[in-house]
Amino acid sequence: MATSHVATSSPPPKDVLDRMGGPEAFELLRDLIALDTTNLEDPAHHREEKRHYVEAAQFLQKKAQAFGLKARIWDAREELPQGRSKFHGPRPSVIADLDRGKASTVLVLAHLDVVPVPDEQLSRWQSPPHELTYRAGLGRLFGRGSNDDLGSGVLSSLFALRALATTKDLPVNVRLLICPDEETGGAGGIEAIAEHDQALPPNDPKRLLRGELALIPDGAPYVAAGCSGVAFIDLGMDGSVPLQDHLALGDGVLGFEPTARSWVSRLPSPDHPDHGAPDAHITGRATLTKMDLGADPDGVRSARPSLRRAHAESDAANQISEAVTLSFSGEPSKLDDLLSFLEKHVVEPYRLVVLGDQHGASKSAGTLELRVIGRAGHAGYPHKAANPVPVTVGLLLASCREGVLEGETRTTGGYTLDLRSPPEMPSEDVIALFDNRFRLLRSELPRARYDAPLARRRSGYALEVNHPAVLAVRQAFEEVAGGSVGVFGEYGGTDASALRDLTTPSGKPLPAIVVGAMDRDAHIHDAEESADPRLLGMVQRLLVRCIEAVEPPPSAS
Repeated sequence: MATSHVATSSPPPKDVLDRMGGPEAFELLRDLIALDTTNLEDPAHHREEKRHYVEAAQFLQKKAQAFGLKARIWDAREELPQGRSKFHGPRPSVIADLDRGKASTVLVLAHLDVVPVPDEQLSRWQSPPHELTYRAGLGRLFGRGSNDDLGSGVLSSLFALRALATTKDLPVNVRLLICPDEETGGAGGIEAIAEHDQALPPNDPKRLLRGELALIPDGAPYVAAGCSGVAFIDLGMDGSVPLQDHLALGDGVLGFEPTARSWVSRLPSPDHPDHGAPDAHITGRATLTKMDLGADPDGVRSARPSLRRAHAESDAANQISEAVTLSFSGEPSKLDDLLSFLEKHVVEPYRLVVLGDQHGASKSAGTLELRVIGRAGHAGYPHKAANPVPVTVGLLLASCREGVLEGETRTTGGYTLDLRSPPEMPSEDVIALFDNRFRLLRSELPRARYDAPLARRRSGYALEVNHPAVLAVRQAFEEVAGGSVGVFGEYGGTDASALRDLTTPSGKPLPAIVVGAMDRDAHIHDAEESADPRLLGMVQRLLVRCIEAVEPPPSAS
């Protein structure tokens, strides 16, 4: 291992610790990552894991209390009238208050869940993903959640409030909410809290999201005045159908991408043009993230090779996997023809890797396994990845049409679509437009189906770039950073979406602003997720500065 990648689970040097808040900050982040609060929802395969939510919430409650905050656990499963029927297990949020008896409150939102680490990623982690590891030459902390959101959100928020707890003359109260389920739409977390509040009068003190401003340290080192909406859509066919029909379904859904790209936000993109984003403003995106097709064992027998399985190994709808693994069976000479066809048609940056013996197609007992390799990433930022799923769909469809692969092989399975919408766009409009497209697709594929449950989709959130709260946070950010800070939209979804229809106690729309430590080397949702300790410390100072600089509304005086 190169010197620049020397890793240790021991605390980093003192100067590094000081940048992130001291030894206690490192220990807190280490313990949170070790808890492994994986949030996995895979309705298509009837899988759900909500690991260690209760343990994490209890741990954070005690830590908040030790920092001088009043803290309690609010469990959506117990608190909502339909909670027990709606949620299979506990959905605890930590609510921590710094109450100074003021008339107004600033809300700070973070989340305790992390995306899964699928098997496909393990070989690309240089250190255990659930063990916080410092690499000296890179000066970064590695681990699942080190940035999103245990580092950028939970750690930074708690340490900012600890600093504020020693400040006697604060202009506002502060409420920190650390919620579960953010990575899958927020159903048991911030969305449940918003549902609780909507049953109460607008100015009821029992509202949990009652404040004049919401700060969400679940973003990048710029001011995000809005975030994308998202819908996770599972797609498949009723029963066992020919492979070419499944591929036509995938190809048809991919055809929705130009429509999604035509939805343009007024908020500028932080990644255009220097960081790969094709558009100057945030747009919609339609990304096939999961592909899992399997042959019916009693399917069609043919002289042509048959697909046995196509699998993109991702455990979350918002992850783009590195590869799609393909398995074929057939006569060795025909498998050679298929391999030659695929190799001829794959284009950079994608590549094919044959598994096992490089000459296995001609020497084995009639099996061929290979991978279509791309580049993994966060599905909210497809321009930062090279998604192998669309490429695989195209290769297989072309193989069927050219007669080098049997298109009548009976298959089952399907896909998952990560459909992003601009910050200003309501979720119901997104689904209506997708449904119109899907109806046309079903006219050719009558057995096609999709599922987009409410719990797995949310609208975006947007403010004007010159909103007073945006300008105030930008000024505070520039003071802390010592330089210019831009105002953009955020490609990813955040808990700001749950605040879309909420108002302040004075009756104005509740402004929510996203900042954070997720720089371009963070690799969130992928292998080698990491955080820069300096940015973790900067976010803490930014939160403190923003809260200290809040001007109470005139009605509060």
